[in-house]
Amino acid sequence: MIPKKMQKGGILLKKSPEEAINFFIDNSLEVRILYGTENSSSGVIFTCTLRDGIESPYEMIRSNDFKSPVKELIIKLVGIASEVHNEAADDYEPLKWGGIVSNLPEKKIEQEEAFIREINIQTDVFLKTIEYLDPLCPAPVYASIKKVKADAIAFVTKMRSKATISKTTTRILDDVITNLNSSQIPFLGILGMEVANGYDVLYESYHNGTSQTNVRLYENMARLKNIELALKTGYSQNDFHSGNILVNPTAPGYYKDIPGNVLLIDFGYADKIPSEKLKQIKQYVVDNNYVRALKIFGTFNRPDMVPLDAWPDFYGWMSYSYNNITQTPLVLQDSQFPAINTQLVELNHAHDSAIDDRIAVFNSDSHRDERGNYPLLPLSNAIKNNLFEGLIHGGKKKKKLKTKRNKKYSKNKNLTRRKRIRRNRITR
Repeated sequence: MIPKKMQKGGILLKKSPEEAINFFIDNSLEVRILYGTENSSSGVIFTCTLRDGIESPYEMIRSNDFKSPVKELIIKLVGIASEVHNEAADDYEPLKWGGIVSNLPEKKIEQEEAFIREINIQTDVFLKTIEYLDPLCPAPVYASIKKVKADAIAFVTKMRSKATISKTTTRILDDVITNLNSSQIPFLGILGMEVANGYDVLYESYHNGTSQTNVRLYENMARLKNIELALKTGYSQNDFHSGNILVNPTAPGYYKDIPGNVLLIDFGYADKIPSEKLKQIKQYVVDNNYVRALKIFGTFNRPDMVPLDAWPDFYGWMSYSYNNITQTPLVLQDSQFPAINTQLVELNHAHDSAIDDRIAVFNSDSHRDERGNYPLLPLSNAIKNNLFEGLIHGGKKKKKLKTKRNKKYSKNKNLTRRKRIRRNRITR
């Protein structure tokens, strides 16, 4: 008998989170490194693809993929400091799980608190941007810190058994197992995320023959997503290198008459934007001066106090100070701003138009009796409050969203439909 479906992690689950991810890996066709992410300073990210003919334990809650089966997961593995040394994680020697066998950069040990913070931020971002079924990031579906060595090794060994194609993947997973055995990785942090088929990192677009026109399109989608992240949540992702941006070049329905979509991943360095800089970004967006708004992102520091402008070849593309295609510094002249701003404004309008179309479909009276398949948009707080329960070791159910917002909505319930659906959208 198929168990009753439950809402967890922003998607529909037919099993407990632990059972679901283990079932998914056991029945996967392939586990492979997500190329472009292996050079990050902490953690490694993999994709896990379900075999054809296997019923997925997950169903999506995003736009055109709504209630379709999840066929691909992203799994991030992170070395976590033990309780004894948790306050001094920086004292650990850099891990060799990128160096024992695979000759990749060494990895840092993270504090447990930092890993939990990353999960909470991604959960918060997902909840605050899901209202029109177009979240900025994948939904977290599983999170755990494996503190028993045998449990951690068993999980990684399960992944290793499905890594049969990519030699780089097998080498990195072997490194993880070796470091777990030697206690160089004291505890193992695991974060699982859903993603639709057809997404790959932006990094690949620079190397797989994608046209410059399309690369620029995906970069602009990512720039707008980062602006939307700032305006809706107050966060900057702060690690927006091309390995932390997922691109689907054919996804329909996210930009009017323009195929494609992007998602942001890896919120390990995310931080709140200083209020004065956030105020400047908002004003520039109101003025349709997106280039000036994006230039501000280049002035941020990561939480580890590394200034983003110290790594132009990683982060400079966001603020137009580096050309990722030619891999050379870029200096924009003021005379170039209007044409670039026009491109971004038009793309943002295409995004808004796609949302309007989605609202029309989901809110249609013809779907009045099918609200399980076509929930009213924007999603109500009641629905969003049911999406997430504690992900780390069965934590308590996430508290309901602030009632202040509900009261504000109630006071303004007589606003026109057009004004209501514009709430929380990027200001044009």
